[in-house]
Amino acid sequence: MKRKISFILALMMLVSAVSCGSSGGAENTETSGMVQESTTEADTEEETVTDDLGDIRFDGEEFNIYLALPINSMFVEEETGDNVDDAIYKRNRTVEERLGIKLKFTKGGFGSDGESQAAATQQIRSFVMSGDTSNDLFIHVQHTGMPGLIADGCFIDWNTLPNVDFSKPYWYTNCIRDINYGDKIYAMTGMYNLEILKGSNILAFNKRLVDEAGFDYPYQLVLDGKWTYDRFVEMIAGGTRDLDGDTVIDPNTDMFGYWGWVYEMAPALYMGLGGDVITKDKDNMPVISIETERNVGIVDKMNELFAMEGAAYESSQWGVFDTAFKNGTLMFDHSSLGDIQNMRDMKDDFGFVPYPKYDEDQDGYNVRVGNCAGLSYIPVTNTRAELTGAVLEVMSAVSYNTVVPAYFDVALTVKIARDTGSEQMVPIINGSTSFYDEAADFNIISVIMSGESLPTYYAKVKNQVADNVQKLITDVYGAN
Repeated sequence: MKRKISFILALMMLVSAVSCGSSGGAENTETSGMVQESTTEADTEEETVTDDLGDIRFDGEEFNIYLALPINSMFVEEETGDNVDDAIYKRNRTVEERLGIKLKFTKGGFGSDGESQAAATQQIRSFVMSGDTSNDLFIHVQHTGMPGLIADGCFIDWNTLPNVDFSKPYWYTNCIRDINYGDKIYAMTGMYNLEILKGSNILAFNKRLVDEAGFDYPYQLVLDGKWTYDRFVEMIAGGTRDLDGDTVIDPNTDMFGYWGWVYEMAPALYMGLGGDVITKDKDNMPVISIETERNVGIVDKMNELFAMEGAAYESSQWGVFDTAFKNGTLMFDHSSLGDIQNMRDMKDDFGFVPYPKYDEDQDGYNVRVGNCAGLSYIPVTNTRAELTGAVLEVMSAVSYNTVVPAYFDVALTVKIARDTGSEQMVPIINGSTSFYDEAADFNIISVIMSGESLPTYYAKVKNQVADNVQKLITDVYGAN
């Protein structure tokens, strides 16, 4: 038990270790060497991270968090005996008692489909534009119109909040790196939102099928920094078999190498290979980088992959690939740390790894955080900056010390991870989180679904992308 606690605490320290760098997946700090050192450290059971707020109090105040999508890890009505749920419940009570406040969570009642997401964005806009002061914080997906609300001046800069210390490891500062510009922070998140961890995109693999294809499990390749696109494709091809002998590889009847939902797997693979849409100039301002040689090459590789028999993407139906994986007819399943909890009753043993790198020269792995994880936005109607900063700082710190370890220890390492190899992957995955920049309103999904080359597709939308970015620069940052 002490070894496991030590492991969990050590892996959490890796979050801050990769928090600096420029935008773009290929610039992340290499983590594989750090992992092996961290897992062998002496027991650090007593190590915790605390905030520096002291005895600050706001007795009698209510803090209102509006959940625009069903974010299920922010609050629990009562203790249930589930370690993670109980940790969340106790976290919220600790925050309330510490600050003398009452936390209020409002579910927006929206689903996870695109139409509902757009409706939630419009609801947030209505709240702000009408001067409604009932919500102190919004949590919503970034990809459905939220950059537009930023450009329209709906949110405040997190840098103006007192009582927030982004140097602490309980903040996802990669979010600042990836989707914020200049010296402003309009979209942010911390470890109070467990959906960030649960939404981290990974590859689950069927061990039996890997064995039958004559491959080693890819754990050591990951640790050695050699888990690359070419190795991934080699395994996919080896995992494809025509079981019914009709000479056609059908995912419903045959053995498939790689399958997932295109809306999640395409950006996960693109970012994993170091693809980006926007980079930063010397002033941390956005520069459109879509047509770089590297990005063009990545899309070419992806188009080749999805055109070969043995790899598939599902453009409309969710979950069928998970069923194939559970049934033992799929080698690699696009998944997330949260989704693999649904595989605990799977007959075959499975493991999980991050998405591969483009090649061995790429610095580190890039783990995309799925769209539905939700980011946090503070409306301009919020006039309680001191309270807001204190609530988010304390909630993040308590989550770091209690909720996240409970999730790793119970939900992942004990209940799900079936070997030490998977456990070794967790710090790499957690320490490599990356956020897809939606400000340009250019999504790699459309490119892959079209089957066109990147330059051909981009030519159709280039002017609109440029207008979107320029509007952001001009309206939000007052730059030319």
